[in-house]
Amino acid sequence: MHDHTGSDENHASPGTVIPISLARIRVKFFVFAGLTVGCAIFGATAWLTLTLLLTCAAILLAVAIIGGKELMRSLFFMSPKRDSQ
Repeated sequence: MHDHTGSDENHASPGTVIPISLARIRVKFFVFAGLTVGCAIFGATAWLTLTLLLTCAAILLAVAIIGGKELMRSLFFMSPKRDSQ
């Protein structure tokens, strides 16, 4: 079973199967991180800020469990060279 959901499938190690594309994970993580910062700046309730912070941590933990250091690195840094298919 291979990931056929996006163009970022070449970033993970060959034996790693990701249920959704790395690009989707990256977008969701940065959206939740932005919402967390916004809540902290604009004084949202503590439970909302904590919930968003824990969601960010859960995304990072899931990526680390699925793909290890290589996938974590590719979550934050886009690869300079991409294979066009």
